[in-house]
Amino acid sequence: MAKDIKRVSAQQRKDYMRVYGNRKKSSLHDTYAEKADKPFLEVKDLEVIYTSNKQIVKAVNGVSFQLKRGESLALVGETGAGKTTICRSILRILADPPAKMTGGDIWMDGVNLTDLSEEEMLEVRGAKIAMIFQDPMTALNPSMQVGKQIIEGLMLHNDYTPAQAEERAKEMFEMVGIAPNRMVEYPFEFSGGMKQRVVIAMALACNPVVLLADEPTTALDVTIQAQVMDLIRELRNKLNTAMVLVTHDLGVVAQNCDNVAIVYSGQIIEYGSKESIFLHPTHPYTIGLFGALPNMNDNSERLTPIAGTMPDPTRLPDGCAFAPRCPHATDACRTGVIPEKEIAPGHKIRCIMRDKEA
Repeated sequence: MAKDIKRVSAQQRKDYMRVYGNRKKSSLHDTYAEKADKPFLEVKDLEVIYTSNKQIVKAVNGVSFQLKRGESLALVGETGAGKTTICRSILRILADPPAKMTGGDIWMDGVNLTDLSEEEMLEVRGAKIAMIFQDPMTALNPSMQVGKQIIEGLMLHNDYTPAQAEERAKEMFEMVGIAPNRMVEYPFEFSGGMKQRVVIAMALACNPVVLLADEPTTALDVTIQAQVMDLIRELRNKLNTAMVLVTHDLGVVAQNCDNVAIVYSGQIIEYGSKESIFLHPTHPYTIGLFGALPNMNDNSERLTPIAGTMPDPTRLPDGCAFAPRCPHATDACRTGVIPEKEIAPGHKIRCIMRDKEA
């Protein structure tokens, strides 16, 4: 299928899975066996637009997925695909205006979050759903000591005395590798990586049941990145926390996620378990992403990028949004709505060329 898009060999993808993907699941998954078949978080037909200079930006276009308790889902795709908007929609922190959720429902443990008032959502944010933001510079209050920012959330969502909240904050600082005596410092006194650790500690302080991690290790070097992801994984296993992870790093995906959603122009164009996505990528865009990975067994001097750029979200093309960049596109790809098809149990794609080759 991918003669014009460089495809990573099956052996390389198997090597990825061997190195990154064979971690043993926590036994705590068995604790919730009676709820294992029921989705804990469910996003249905989510649509979000932005209004900019009297133009409508179609940021999210009919996204749906489910997440069970303790499960993790990776949202993978280029910058501007709508991944962060999906996470912010779940937490209902989109700035309105310019953002507006125009369709869909978000269910968590049987409750439709879109029906809750702002006061009710305040009880959800931080305590039940927490988010690790991509940019720690804007996630922290620059005029407030970092320790007080964590204590404030702890006092809001727990029956803590000030002393108990301070003790819990110290535990979280130690957990992310920061000396507790730095709680009295301000964000500008921390490096970018240290600020990211503070944001992670803040997100995990109240033991949320759903964690939204928007590129949580972007500001960290590779050694600290591994430590932070190990920490997040350890706490998730301990608390059986579900996680939605936004990342561009397929190694991080293979090591930390159960399922993968490939996002393009506000749509999920391929969805499946990490095994099915890594070993059997099917959509031309997914194949292109793997083709852009460096191959240690290949003597090529250059990687093979996907040609072109994503379409203007104010003027999305008819049919498949990837068609202008796809070497396999036909006239049929450029008209109508491309339906989602299940090509294997749990493995879904939006691509009519796959039907013709099946």
